[in-house]
Amino acid sequence: MGPAGSPWWQTAKTPKQGFVLGGFWLLLAVAYGVFAVGEPISWSVIVAVLAALLGVGYLVTAVLLLRRKHSTERDRR
Repeated sequence: MGPAGSPWWQTAKTPKQGFVLGGFWLLLAVAYGVFAVGEPISWSVIVAVLAALLGVGYLVTAVLLLRRKHSTERDRR
């Protein structure tokens, strides 16, 4: 068997990258959400929801990578 690849849920390689990209996508989602205030459901709302989901996905990956890193450091002691 070959070396194990990244888990299916991993969207970033490092926790820092996950936090930065997650923050960017959430900021973009808020911007689109503010732009869409007062309008009926439009493309802005759909883009805002998708950007928010992507941002949360990156943040979840960052937290899980950080927890995995701390877990392996704790196991080495």
